[in-house]
Amino acid sequence: MKKIFTSCLALFVFKFSYTQLPAGFLAPIPDTLKKNAHSVTREEETVFEIRAIDKGSCRIHRMITVLDETDKDELDFEMHTDKFHLLDDVSVIIYNSTGEKIKNYNKKDLSVVTNIGEGLVSDGKVYYMQAPAVKSYPVHIQLDYEIKYNGLLHYPAYHVQVSGQSVEKSTFTAIVPADLDLRYKEKNIKLAPEITTDKGNKIYKWTVKNLPAIRYEPESVSFESRYPSVLLAPNRFSLDGNEGDMTSWEKFGEWYASLTKKTMNLAPERKLFFQELVKAAPTDKEKAAIIYRYLQQNCRYVLITLGIGGFKPFEASFVDSKKYGDCKALSNYVQACLDAVGIKSYQALINAEYNKEPVDPSFPCNTFNHDILCIPLQNDSVWLECTSNTNEFGVLGSFTENRNALLITENGGKLVSTPKSIAANNSFTTRTVVNLEEDGSGTAKVNIRPNGEYRKHFIATAKKDDQKIYIVNELGFIQPDDFSLTEKQKNGAELMIDLTLEKIPSFTAGTKMFLSPRIYKLWDKTLPDAANRKQDYYFYCPFIKEDSTIYHLPQGYTIDVLPEPKKVSFDYGKFNTSFSYDKDRNEVLSIAELELTNYHILSADFAKAKTFFDEVLAEYNTKIVIKKSAGN
Repeated sequence: MKKIFTSCLALFVFKFSYTQLPAGFLAPIPDTLKKNAHSVTREEETVFEIRAIDKGSCRIHRMITVLDETDKDELDFEMHTDKFHLLDDVSVIIYNSTGEKIKNYNKKDLSVVTNIGEGLVSDGKVYYMQAPAVKSYPVHIQLDYEIKYNGLLHYPAYHVQVSGQSVEKSTFTAIVPADLDLRYKEKNIKLAPEITTDKGNKIYKWTVKNLPAIRYEPESVSFESRYPSVLLAPNRFSLDGNEGDMTSWEKFGEWYASLTKKTMNLAPERKLFFQELVKAAPTDKEKAAIIYRYLQQNCRYVLITLGIGGFKPFEASFVDSKKYGDCKALSNYVQACLDAVGIKSYQALINAEYNKEPVDPSFPCNTFNHDILCIPLQNDSVWLECTSNTNEFGVLGSFTENRNALLITENGGKLVSTPKSIAANNSFTTRTVVNLEEDGSGTAKVNIRPNGEYRKHFIATAKKDDQKIYIVNELGFIQPDDFSLTEKQKNGAELMIDLTLEKIPSFTAGTKMFLSPRIYKLWDKTLPDAANRKQDYYFYCPFIKEDSTIYHLPQGYTIDVLPEPKKVSFDYGKFNTSFSYDKDRNEVLSIAELELTNYHILSADFAKAKTFFDEVLAEYNTKIVIKKSAGN
């Protein structure tokens, strides 16, 4: 669904104010535009005008018909602003199915908040409204608003279409002084603009008509890369009086470096502190690891969007004193600490999130939303995620792996690849010993060793109710009657869970008990339908999950049926199980290993992934059958 941009980078007010919806919008919508659609863009006009290197505006007029409840959020409005992006005017009018006005809103009717989210420090505002409940559909909404730019680094993209929404007519016009010009790049669509000139301006206009709806496919690439769009980027720009050039990655990196020149300012006594801290370490890599651990143990992440578009980091001395900062500030701080002990490092801008596409090397454009650190050692580079208190030294995680990062060097920006995700970096190893009683109750001791992405779910210090929710809902354990959770190693590196369980078997029949292969689900996610999948599928990360479960059988019981071992594989992973019975110990051993080597599944291979994980799910339904021995 096409949200009313939740980013201040987005976009405008055509002075339409109908009390009755124009008759043309009550005309029947063609069946081709209603198929798979929950809403229809009937008319959309966007005009982005650049008046100077640091001044511009964007005016938006949209009329949408919402067909059903699924797209009801199209009736809401939300806009983030700051000192560089000002909401100038707003008109929102909602009409019922017969075209009569239900409600209208102006800027003064909107709610405003100045700070959102825990741990966020911001100098911006959020304007929003939520439409009243709708009794019947279709419903029509007319949106007219304008954003004024006081500083230009980002140009708004033309988001042509999103899932579940067809388009009757849409235009996007960009007006730019010819001496500045702009660059553009199509994504998921072939759409050439009409280009004209007028009074020293260059005018680009993109037009689309009668686009049928796109079916939503879950777990695809991130929103901005998933659907048809046209990206725009400046050649030259200015933000808060800081002019820059974006025609190459090198020049953009020079601009960012100019913002950070005087921020690595640790006090002399603090430099001595870090030199003492690492003096016993024999190599630069070990020294860097000590400083990284110091950061993790002493500083915390806070999202800060103050100042120059959230770009200029807080000074290293500020972070050293306050013990907090955002991604830029923490990376800058570690860079200053490393510099104090003679280790060279570079900040790196990156587009972060597990399903983000790498930035396009051929199209310099600021789509970055995160800052990490790179240490170019002699044999290999070490990458650091400075916002994490759980990441191991030198392991980024799926948030920023497999991307193109812009190193900010003394010679400007240099685009380089971050490490490729490795399954072994994200492991979840479980050993469970179950003591089963004759009535089906029992106890279990569970040892868990999470690593990488699994370490981020840190529950050792959580409240007991929250721990229970995680154990049952996230890990898929049988509902315990009681439990205790202890941390065997710091920061959740190893956990021990003791469970008291009233009922362990899935069911009983006469003298037999039917046990699941393990008392939790190694895998519990059903992948979506594979038919006609068009987009690639993203798991959160590659991983290895290993489990060994021992069932100590009640006295007088023995094995009746052991499941057959299972061995399943496809190009991206494998799944193996085995079962054995030790008569002398009267115990059953169940072993399973699930490995996904690549978390990015190409659309052509998704059907195989679907089949594979369906088989993994089905395996949990196989049963270990035990029975009471004769005479007992």
